[in-house]
Amino acid sequence: MHPLPRSIDAAIASTTLCAWRRVHASPSGSDAWVATKGSRVLAAGGRIGYTFDITPTVATAIVVAAAIIVAVWRWRVRLEHRRRLRTVWGQPRDRPRPMALIAEYHRVRLAEVGADASLDDRTCDDLHVDAVFALLDRTESTVGQQALYHRLRTAPLAAHLDAFEALVTHVGTHRDERERLQRALAALHDPAAYHLCALADEELRARPWHALFPVLTAAMVAALMAAPFWPAAVLVAICGVVLHFLLRIALAGGTGGILALFRQIAPLLAAGEVIARLRVADAEPLLSPLADALPQLRRLRVYAWWAGGHSAGNDLVDGLYEYLNLIFLLDANAFLFGARELRRRGDALLTVVGAVGEADAAIAVASYRAGTTGWTRPRRRPIGAPIALDGVRHPLIDGAVPNRIALAPPAGLLLTGANMSGKSTLLRTVGINVVLAQTINTCLASSYDAPVLRVRSLMGRADDLIAGKSYYLIEAETLVGMLAAAAAGPPHLFLFDELFRGTNTVERIAAGAAVLMHLAGECGRPGPHVVLAATHDRELVTLLDGRLTPAHLSDSIGPNGLVFDYQLRDGAATTRNAIALLKLSGAPDVVVSGAESLAGALDAARRLATDA
Repeated sequence: MHPLPRSIDAAIASTTLCAWRRVHASPSGSDAWVATKGSRVLAAGGRIGYTFDITPTVATAIVVAAAIIVAVWRWRVRLEHRRRLRTVWGQPRDRPRPMALIAEYHRVRLAEVGADASLDDRTCDDLHVDAVFALLDRTESTVGQQALYHRLRTAPLAAHLDAFEALVTHVGTHRDERERLQRALAALHDPAAYHLCALADEELRARPWHALFPVLTAAMVAALMAAPFWPAAVLVAICGVVLHFLLRIALAGGTGGILALFRQIAPLLAAGEVIARLRVADAEPLLSPLADALPQLRRLRVYAWWAGGHSAGNDLVDGLYEYLNLIFLLDANAFLFGARELRRRGDALLTVVGAVGEADAAIAVASYRAGTTGWTRPRRRPIGAPIALDGVRHPLIDGAVPNRIALAPPAGLLLTGANMSGKSTLLRTVGINVVLAQTINTCLASSYDAPVLRVRSLMGRADDLIAGKSYYLIEAETLVGMLAAAAAGPPHLFLFDELFRGTNTVERIAAGAAVLMHLAGECGRPGPHVVLAATHDRELVTLLDGRLTPAHLSDSIGPNGLVFDYQLRDGAATTRNAIALLKLSGAPDVVVSGAESLAGALDAARRLATDA
């Protein structure tokens, strides 16, 4: 007890907010009693000391002030988050994207339905689907990224496309509801949440010694309760904390990753509850499964809260939880009991992961539409109907030249043209727009009319050094798979860029013509498939007459070099520019003149062979 000068005794005693109690100690320094409180105070040598008690008024004021501070802090955080959401709405997001983790949900779903329900890896690479995904990805959560990617990779038609369209339209036109959803989804930004889909299928088994977790927690509670009466209990509690620290180190390996996943279940279910409150009648196929799944997961949510799923990014709360976790092994107990519950409720958890992800993916597509001009909703036509794409553009090319493509029987196009004229880009433009139309109901065109088509492509060069496979061998194996897919019956869109470029001219033309004839169908009786092929071999135009319609992208040589307008025109190309490009690139004149002479001789020989 610190003595206070008597000169301020009156001032202290006159305080109205705090109750100061004057205490007299005996001259011998023995303990004195405060009659009003019955508390024992040690005072020195008859001097006056004071004890400080908080009155109910002060206590109430402190609680109210703390509540106001917390409310103001949360309001400011929400205001800042809302400002950020409105700033980035309609804009692409530049951020790291771990594609292997994003694709994990797609792999899990494929294990259920089979590989035929997916856009194959070769086509995905040819069409730059990952880059298109990055353009579309305006999601707030990891599960939203996974759901959007899964949609883009689903073939030929993503599930519940009409319901997805209704949800996209709703969140695009109801800003307050959308921002409320985005706030809930933002809690699922931790990379650990990428594995939630796998956690639902994980066969979690607690080891026998994990049964010690609740025993150790109970012992710690007992030691802390006994400490005021039994001093040795403090030592027991300290030893318990050390033991718990060592256990956490031991759990940091395999079990530590699972515990990080458990923490994501709570914000996942919280977001699911916000989404379940949406009232979008046409989106019920996507939203209604939440009504059945969420009640099944209430107990699992409690375990997730134990594991730290309560956190909202507040450093003070997180720090307090870590201290309590070290003392009471909260996350270890969550794992022990949660593993059992998860084995029973894995399907319900995967249902919530899917529904929450779909809602976030719908928000991303709505944002893309808001920031993009010239998009349209596709009109799906029956199988065998003509295809008409008007003003179609590639989503990754700023200022892309729009083109019109109309494919009536024979439903195919043989695209010719010089180097750099845009043949490969046009093939990719058609392919990626068919994918977008059939997965997110959005395409870059002024109008889109087409039946549902499975998309397969063979465009980019690839070899396999490890397996010892050349480019030609891989191309041949891929083609055999495409021919088998065509024979199976469902209508396909086949995209080819320079078939068999890895072999000699004669066999390239012969094999390419045979493949394209087979896929396009018999002359006068086109098959169900649509074939778009780009080539430099003019012989194919003659060989495929009546099966594939010839078209070209033209070029010209201007004062500053080659000029391309990237416009699709009817008929085969009549120009070529390989030697001109060689000259423009700085090749020696002797090489250029030699090439021109040889090209003239070869053309003459070809004409003679044709006339004969």
